[in-house]
Amino acid sequence: MHLQIEDYPGCADAARALIAARESGVAGPRLPVACRPQTVGQALAVQQCTAQLLLQTRQDAIAAWKSALPSPEKTVVAPIYASTVAQAGAIASRTPVVRIEPEIAFELARDLPARSEPYSHAEIDAAIGGARLALEVLGCRYAAPEHASLPELLADHMFNGGLVLGPRLASPDDAPATMTLTLSVDGAEVEQHAGIHPNDHPKAGLYWLANFLREQGLGLQAGQHVITGSYAGFLDVPANRDIDIAYGDLGVLSLRFTAP
Repeated sequence: MHLQIEDYPGCADAARALIAARESGVAGPRLPVACRPQTVGQALAVQQCTAQLLLQTRQDAIAAWKSALPSPEKTVVAPIYASTVAQAGAIASRTPVVRIEPEIAFELARDLPARSEPYSHAEIDAAIGGARLALEVLGCRYAAPEHASLPELLADHMFNGGLVLGPRLASPDDAPATMTLTLSVDGAEVEQHAGIHPNDHPKAGLYWLANFLREQGLGLQAGQHVITGSYAGFLDVPANRDIDIAYGDLGVLSLRFTAP
């Protein structure tokens, strides 16, 4: 499946509208028709314009990416900005319930810049410096996302609201295809899931992302993290409570979302 960034006249207006809505924290209507992306390529252009504007006006660089193997039905790729990446601990929330996805984040120790030749899996593996337990925080700027088109959702970074980084794995190769996930609240177990990575191979989305960005004249940078899919879909957790998520035998990510 070939994807290509496709600039269009309303791209910058869409990016500015999405930035304003994200910063307000208030979900609103769909993008105006005049600047609404109509294709996946246009949605990817909005992402890139958003990243450029955030860097130029707020010095908010891309600190991570979310990615998965694309399918005819869905494309999941989006930058995650430094202002929304946090270490596990006390994390501010605007809502009393927070929607999260448990993932593994791969950290790059060297750049994977644009080039003409594809990157091999071995080259990408060599660029990975570590891996951590992680949570993607979900959020959508549309009040009724079920009515938004797939390009609109992709332009809005496919529900990404941030990334929480937890304990490090002993090795990136320890990231499993399956593991049991256990959610506890205030020390009491409330849910357990037979976690399965959606692409079966946890690095599959990273392998694809490195070469997708390469083809677009872009690249990955040392220090960036890449998440590649949730092991348990999404979980809704309460704010102002102590949350622990056990990732099989890999470790426990502990945090507390604090809301007014």
